Amino acid sequence: MDLPTDVLLRTTESLGDMVSDMHDQWSGWIEVWPDEPAKAPFMFDATLDAADEFAAGPFIAACGWYRPAYAALRNALEGMTVAAGFAVRGDSTALAEWRAGTREAKFGNALDFLQADQRLSQIDARLGGDGLFRRKPPGILEEAYAHLCNYAHSRPGYTNVDAWQGSNGPVFIPKVFIQFWTDFCDTVALSYVLLAVGWSGATPPEAARPLFGWADQRWHGLGSAIESEFFPK
Repeated sequence: MDLPTDVLLRTTESLGDMVSDMHDQWSGWIEVWPDEPAKAPFMFDATLDAADEFAAGPFIAACGWYRPAYAALRNALEGMTVAAGFAVRGDSTALAEWRAGTREAKFGNALDFLQADQRLSQIDARLGGDGLFRRKPPGILEEAYAHLCNYAHSRPGYTNVDAWQGSNGPVFIPKVFIQFWTDFCDTVALSYVLLAVGWSGATPPEAARPLFGWADQRWHGLGSAIESEFFPK
């Protein structure tokens, strides 16, 4: 038995409920996305890409490769943010160039577009605090992205070796997997918000709605308010 298989067996035995929850969240995501490009031209491709990351990340983490698993979450959040940024500007040319690989699209620029949008700035004003889309001081979206980037860029304290507590191969570290599950849930919740920014038909499944209230403790008490703004019941 190799090390990743051993970690996978230990993870599913000890934290199987979290593994199942992430699978359910991935399943819910693919059930509510726009089923053809014409329905959500700005968000369709990014939503499909995010679905792949939401499937791959948990499996990679369950095998003990924690840092690469976080890269999947970062990819999903960045892609959804860039697509939403183009959507609020109605910039189909930039979208096409980005998808064709002829334009570099940066998270910070996309966040600037979102912050400048009148409707979204009004939502931030109602939310109070640092809001969701603000940059200085950073709002919830930028804070979440910066956290994921720590892992994606292998910054000190966020590498595989750090997660494995000095081991040179995948080992089961429960607290690291639990943190990944938490960050996965927050990334999915933020991705639903970004999908709603770029597509009026976005509605999270019932399985995803608890994610917002649970995020209150990490989103400065604004998780439930964000759900009410974008997905009123």
